Amino acid sequence: CSNLATGRRILWPEGPGRHRGTLPHLLLVPSKQSVLANRTPSTDEETIKSSTKGVGSPAPSTSVPHTASVLVEPPAWQPPEELLRDLERSAALLERQYQVVLRHPAIDAETLARTRALTRRLSQQVRRQRFSAAHSWSPEPAVEDEEWMNMLLGSRRRFTSLQDVVKQVQLEGRIVRRWQQQRRCNGFESIGPQLDLGPARVDVDSWEAVDVFRLERESQQPLAQVFMSIWSSRNLCAITKATVEQTGELARAIEASYRQNPYHNRMHAAEVTSTAYYLWSQMASQEHMSGYFSDVDLLAVVFAAAVHDMAHPGTGNDYLVKTQHALALRYCDRSVLENFHAASAFALVQDMQIPLLEHNLPSPPADTLKGRIVDMILATDMVQHRRVLEDMASEVAAHGAPQDIDKLVLEKHLLHLADIGHPLRPGAIHKEWSMRVRQEFFAQGDAEKALGHSPAPLCDRAKAPTLSKSQVGFLSFVFIPAWRPVAQVIGLKASQPFEAYLAGNKAMWEDMAAAEEQDASPSAAQAAQEPAMVAESTAAMRPPASPCRRVRARKTTTTFF
Repeated sequence: CSNLATGRRILWPEGPGRHRGTLPHLLLVPSKQSVLANRTPSTDEETIKSSTKGVGSPAPSTSVPHTASVLVEPPAWQPPEELLRDLERSAALLERQYQVVLRHPAIDAETLARTRALTRRLSQQVRRQRFSAAHSWSPEPAVEDEEWMNMLLGSRRRFTSLQDVVKQVQLEGRIVRRWQQQRRCNGFESIGPQLDLGPARVDVDSWEAVDVFRLERESQQPLAQVFMSIWSSRNLCAITKATVEQTGELARAIEASYRQNPYHNRMHAAEVTSTAYYLWSQMASQEHMSGYFSDVDLLAVVFAAAVHDMAHPGTGNDYLVKTQHALALRYCDRSVLENFHAASAFALVQDMQIPLLEHNLPSPPADTLKGRIVDMILATDMVQHRRVLEDMASEVAAHGAPQDIDKLVLEKHLLHLADIGHPLRPGAIHKEWSMRVRQEFFAQGDAEKALGHSPAPLCDRAKAPTLSKSQVGFLSFVFIPAWRPVAQVIGLKASQPFEAYLAGNKAMWEDMAAAEEQDASPSAAQAAQEPAMVAESTAAMRPPASPCRRVRARKTTTTFF
């Protein structure tokens, strides 16, 4: 074949000297416009001049005569290493001549384009052969190997329009769904080591069966139990490169990082992980959401939920900023704890060298998964509540079909909802979480007062509203608006159990708030109308006040999380 860059002809001999699976010996024979390959340093200047004259102008009479018909007999056989060296030397020679030709002013655009294409093909062929020599397991590779090499080392496809990108994404989605279907049909779900949790295994697919307070009493490892139960139930070990033993070790290390806070502790991490998984599984099981999620999406959601409050100090971002904590300085006062949780999680994964996010599916890559996990964790900052809610509401309003909702927006909203999702639990569990977060807020307020700072109303024992009134405001103005878009995605039938618990919890707090108002109002009116002496006498005769009684309650909305 003729090379347009140098005018040389590469002769491919036939017969016994050509072996299958290896490159033939390359013979570079100079033609009319070529330059002698074996030139000496003293003739370099003349060589360049004669080469440039060969482009777009007749060759001088002193040029080397045409010898395309002359064949030099190659050796019968050479080791692949020597053939590769010959090919690389030939590629280097062509590259030098190629640069000389490009600098000539008479070269036309068509010749330049064809020259670049041929040079690129030769470079790719060198890469293919070098890779094949290093990784080949057979002296005679099969015909299909060429196609595999083309996919691996061929020229990268460049997308020229958004339509091409959409087609590629749809193609990869079909590949994933086809892989999942074959995996189920061929019984692949039973392949691989299965985690035996014994009697402590949690039924994570039943909403009423998960009680993290009971798990804490029984095992003192609620997060590890919930996390590994999800891992086993969904057989995530089939897609990730991390072994079951490595995953269990990582789950226990994450759990050990949580501190003994009243609210932000390992039980809260287990609760959020369980809630995020159950809401995700309810979405994925709906017919109108078929094919929307993959197992890799679940891997990202569950891991983000498990680490979202990792090593929480028991105080909020506002406290860290006021006290000029080192974490606030490090993260510039913006989502301080959320950045800290994400950084701590991936530092732990790197330190333990566990490839949890490296999976066997075509996409997405591990770096993309890491970015999605970080975005989900940052979305749990209550400062971002309004923005997260508006993004999700906009997606639901803009798309008639739930499958068209942006997955990145949905998963961020999902984890944020799970972080404050205890109102969807039975009344006793929800009430326990509400009292715990109030206790942690008051402890922070006491610490701020001791340092001379003014705490937020929710953290001030003297100014905070009653628990019932604050929870009514929290459910009405914070949680229910965040729940509605998710309920629409899940569907009416699947969301009914959650709606029942939510309505029951709201009614419970409203009844308590009404009882407190009714208990406080008559005594306050009577004290305002009667003289002071009569009021004291009446107060002495009055039975002891209820512990929940508040004479003056501020109507402030509490954002418990």
